[in-house]
Amino acid sequence: MATIKARKVGNSVTVTLPKDLQVETGQEFIIERGRNGVILLAPKIKNPFDGNDDLKMEDDFADMRLLDNEF
Repeated sequence: MATIKARKVGNSVTVTLPKDLQVETGQEFIIERGRNGVILLAPKIKNPFDGNDDLKMEDDFADMRLLDNEF
């Protein structure tokens, strides 16, 4: 387990993550402070309900034949 030290940068306090954690530059995290002073960083994931791209079904029925008076 690595030990890191918090540093003051401007008006903020920052910690540097070791390279072996393979965190990419620009990667976003959600941060929470838990019990006993635990600080948790969780990768921010895209909300699957944002946008409506998955709602388009134009191609899903392209190969189907219409029966009688269906539209």
